[in-house]
Amino acid sequence: MNISTLHGTQKLRRFLLIALTALAVMLPLLVSPVSAHAATPATTRIANFTAGPASVVKGRNITYSGQVQRASGPTWLKTGAVTIKVYFDPDGAAPKKLVKTLKTSSTGYFKSATPGTLTGRWSVQMAGQGSYKGSATAAKAVKVTVSKPVPKPLSTPVPRPTAAKPVSKWNCPSWAPIKGNAPSKIYHLRGQAFYDRTTPEQCFATEAAAVKAGFRKSKR
Repeated sequence: MNISTLHGTQKLRRFLLIALTALAVMLPLLVSPVSAHAATPATTRIANFTAGPASVVKGRNITYSGQVQRASGPTWLKTGAVTIKVYFDPDGAAPKKLVKTLKTSSTGYFKSATPGTLTGRWSVQMAGQGSYKGSATAAKAVKVTVSKPVPKPLSTPVPRPTAAKPVSKWNCPSWAPIKGNAPSKIYHLRGQAFYDRTTPEQCFATEAAAVKAGFRKSKR
């Protein structure tokens, strides 16, 4: 083997050695698992969402609450503090609008309230953030009614008297025409024989009132 051939063989060996060394360094990086930073975000849900009461008087509070949870295998776990947004849709009459942005507690729980002004549907959304995917609730309908004025209680009518004094020696008031004779304890009705000849000491509106006072009806 001549000198030039020897040098060529050594250069080839040196090149192959360098190439194999570089491949040995790169290969673990090419086949290594995806790092934790590139992990798939966790699926989330907004559980136990409520908005109500189902019917509320205009101006009274509509309260909404729930909890953001994350999937962990077959179970759901609480999240840390995340940001959610509350939306209101006036019963399909207009696009839903953002009402409030809230920060949940460290367990993902939230609760707040807004005065009701219109009938419509309430919902909550969480945009994807950090290691969590976004999620949203179904809409909850709340009816807003106008309060009716409370009617004033009717005044209790003053009961009319059932007995009275005579207006003159021979006459009773027109509303209490029954003549009561105190000495005899007999009462006389208009049209009876002794009515016009009786000087009343007491007058009654009804026979029941006269009987209650201890009088009996004249036989004539």
